[in-house]
Amino acid sequence: MDVCGGIDRAKTCCFTGHRLKDLPFGGDRHALGMRNLVSTLYLTITETVKEGYDTFISGMSDGIDLICADIVCQMISKGEKLDLICAVPYAGQIREMRSPRSAYLYEALTSRFPTVVLSRNYHPDCYKERNQFMVDHSSKLIGVYRHKSRGSGTMQTIGMARRAGLSCRIIRLDSDNTFYFEYDKGENGK
Repeated sequence: MDVCGGIDRAKTCCFTGHRLKDLPFGGDRHALGMRNLVSTLYLTITETVKEGYDTFISGMSDGIDLICADIVCQMISKGEKLDLICAVPYAGQIREMRSPRSAYLYEALTSRFPTVVLSRNYHPDCYKERNQFMVDHSSKLIGVYRHKSRGSGTMQTIGMARRAGLSCRIIRLDSDNTFYFEYDKGENGK
């Protein structure tokens, strides 16, 4: 089933970002740096809704993907008319959840919202395929990025989005855990 078949790409935004271990304070939601990041994401998603976006796609990885999906779910619970699509790279992704909270959230979201499973089993390109799926069905990307010495799926997704002309809002994490935005309109200037 193609859950994205009836979705308006012009009003759809996807998320990308690092896993918990690469976030401020290892993703500890009680630490000030993480509280700042979650607040920044909440405000960014709220601004995106005000721009007319009503559908969000999460890649469901344990980190920024689940944090953003949870924020959208909270907004829906408060009465916002939004849709969330869970884009799962392979059927066993839940085994990657590093905490009971993450596993619970993953299970709750995938059982409540439309879920696209891109591969029955893990294979080396399943995350790349998931990232391409999200970009192909969106016109905007919200990303959280910290420079890493070697490549990352986050940078891969940002690159795909820019090449496809998506509007990108990137939250860059620098070494002292302050956040700032970089705005661009993709390589095609859209």
